[in-house]
Amino acid sequence: MSKLGLYIHIPFCRRICSYCDFAKRVSNQNKINKYVDYLLKEIELYKKNNFDYSNIYTIYIGGGTPSSIGLENLEKIFSKIDSIIDKSKIIEYSIEVNPEDLNVNLISLLKKYNINRVSIGIQTFDKTLLKLLNREFDIEKFINNYYKLKESISNINLDLMYAIPGQTIEILKETIEIMIRLNPKHVSLYSLILEEKTVFYHLYNKNKLTLIDESLEREMYDLIHSMLAGKYFQYEVSNYCQKNYESRHNLTYWNNDQYLGLGVSSASFFENRRFKNTTNLEDYFFSIDIEKFPIIEEEILTEEDIKKYHIILGFRLIKGINLKGYQERFKSKLVEDFPIISTFINDGYFEIIDNHIRIKKEYIYVMDHFLEQII
Repeated sequence: MSKLGLYIHIPFCRRICSYCDFAKRVSNQNKINKYVDYLLKEIELYKKNNFDYSNIYTIYIGGGTPSSIGLENLEKIFSKIDSIIDKSKIIEYSIEVNPEDLNVNLISLLKKYNINRVSIGIQTFDKTLLKLLNREFDIEKFINNYYKLKESISNINLDLMYAIPGQTIEILKETIEIMIRLNPKHVSLYSLILEEKTVFYHLYNKNKLTLIDESLEREMYDLIHSMLAGKYFQYEVSNYCQKNYESRHNLTYWNNDQYLGLGVSSASFFENRRFKNTTNLEDYFFSIDIEKFPIIEEEILTEEDIKKYHIILGFRLIKGINLKGYQERFKSKLVEDFPIISTFINDGYFEIIDNHIRIKKEYIYVMDHFLEQII
């Protein structure tokens, strides 16, 4: 069996961000404690059903806000992972942390359990925008704790956002400058997307929120590229890193490799099946109680389906899709399976470099337009 990624979802947050539509909730400590206990039971349920944890090589604990559930609950999860997984095989062990949760006690716990990558959701260093996003934290206090973290764990990712309502080029530039001074190994940069079931969506529909126009958003995109040039290289549409610091777990997704998701709303791709857990906490608890996997969606994939996922995910990578790897995996040639790609090459939108086919950098901004036509 090939190597697997393991994703563990923590659906709790201290507060709900104005833009976020991920599976998350603000809850009381008793519900959080119960969830962690049932998460450990789900881990055991897979083991009872002969799932082979020895093939795990990356672990990612995300959310929600994993750092919000308390040190005792985090240690329960870390300890359970230690009991079932050979950590010597793990090449990357990541956890998402919010800035206000970062302190010496959390850092000590992460170090104790050999977590080697931390992803921190900053979004912006502008106090006014942080308030708008409902992500207020003490910037100076965070920076002090950030440097303490770097003493123990050097592989740090910072999540930043652009095209936030009210954000200017000058505000974005200042945030990027602070980020560069902090010198994380990895940076994820996302433009704001207006999602349903968010505070921003509600405000927008009531004409109480003005979005950034497309021309300014493109200007921000170009600014980010110019400021990071020479310091970071872009290896995926939204991700930049220093040399050899790509997110190994996220490459599992983009390379269309297999992974297991645990916890509420988590998704998996395993043995030609894509499946997703329930988003409802009570349904999750009930399923675990009767020793049934809490899966609510399942898709058995044909080889044609897997090829399409390979295209959708692979073109997110700046270097594109490995033509030799594609042929070895599917016993066919990519441009024969998807002939329109040859047209895009001839028209100058795509190119082949080092046996990889990719969207030219100047057209990545409209990637979805090409994918729609291919798929």
